[in-house]
Amino acid sequence: MEEQPTVESDPSSTTLPTITSEPTVLPTSTTAVVPDSNAPAYHFSTSAKAEAASHELGCTGSKSVTINGVGYYRACADDNAFSIFALAVKTTLSGRSCTLESDPTARFTAAPTDLSQIREIVSTGSAAGGVIKPHSYLFNSDSDGVGGKVRVPVYAVADSFVNAIAYYGTSVGTSEYLIFFDVTCEISFKYDHIAEVVPKLLAVAPATPAQGSQTTQTELIHFEAGELIGYANGAGGVGPWDFGAYDLTFTNKFANQERYVKGGMSQLLHTVCPYEYFAELLRSEMLAKIGTYSSFVEGNPTCFTTERDVLGAVTGAWFDTTDLSFSSAKISIALTEAYEVGITGIGSDIRVPTNDPTYLDPDLLTTSHCYLANNRWIYLEIQDEGMQLALAEGSGSCPGSMPMDTAIYYR
Repeated sequence: MEEQPTVESDPSSTTLPTITSEPTVLPTSTTAVVPDSNAPAYHFSTSAKAEAASHELGCTGSKSVTINGVGYYRACADDNAFSIFALAVKTTLSGRSCTLESDPTARFTAAPTDLSQIREIVSTGSAAGGVIKPHSYLFNSDSDGVGGKVRVPVYAVADSFVNAIAYYGTSVGTSEYLIFFDVTCEISFKYDHIAEVVPKLLAVAPATPAQGSQTTQTELIHFEAGELIGYANGAGGVGPWDFGAYDLTFTNKFANQERYVKGGMSQLLHTVCPYEYFAELLRSEMLAKIGTYSSFVEGNPTCFTTERDVLGAVTGAWFDTTDLSFSSAKISIALTEAYEVGITGIGSDIRVPTNDPTYLDPDLLTTSHCYLANNRWIYLEIQDEGMQLALAEGSGSCPGSMPMDTAIYYR
């Protein structure tokens, strides 16, 4: 499988705030703030009490409000945060209070593009850019004689609402769009590396490209299933473009779940395989394109989610700090669609094919092992009951044992 392009715009938890995936369960505490007599819930006579309640809820600050002629200090300075944390209002992936229909059974009914022009799909959960990706990659067919990719239309896969958009520049000089859609309170999808958008999106998108892909929330903009959104010829005009889907009723499991919750990694927590959410026959048609260009060597391709961690083995994402609020992985290891070992995040990615003498399924690497590819070696050793990874690298042949000079990474 060819390497992913270097014009990626999104680290694993990009662009979205921390969300609440289910109606909020209020925390219990032996030191809970007692509400004032006859006051509405989380409303107090002093700002100190309100701010103490905010801390317990998980929001910040307080706000002065008047209800029925009586003044109070309310927990949570932000109105949306108060609705989410104190009133247990349902939110979408965007972090907004949900005003849409609640329907976790919603499915996609229209193709994302002209599938005849898609030569390959790389599944969600691939190891690239140092992280396990919360979206799939669509590779367009090659353009005739110009070295780039064909330009394809991009459609809404369901009746949905755009809620956020980014317009950003890439390292190769192109300007591209990242767009998030909500289908219901629970089901969302996104596209990235979109080269051109239709006028009703152009009207709310930033006018000039930003340096990063942080999205701006918009008013909800409705699209019907199959409606044109824009056009894509891939990242930088030469790579793939992104399609991801998210279901707040589904939660991926990781070796250190607390890190993903505390780090606000909502996309990674709720990533699903987007192609499993299509009605037949579209589902089968798109699943059949996973790995076709990479030439699967056995069986049917797997459409992953971000749930790649194998506790006690090296497969999955690794971080360079024990601080659980830090949300961007530095090293990720997983099998590719071609069953190669993929290691990403240390300089250029490396791929170790199944016929290589140093090949070992990373799911089975529970002690130490050295991989070698293109005269570059990476020595890995599992430590601390599978929660710590020691890594050394160099050029030439694999050393006989783990070198003394190692970098340490954590689940």
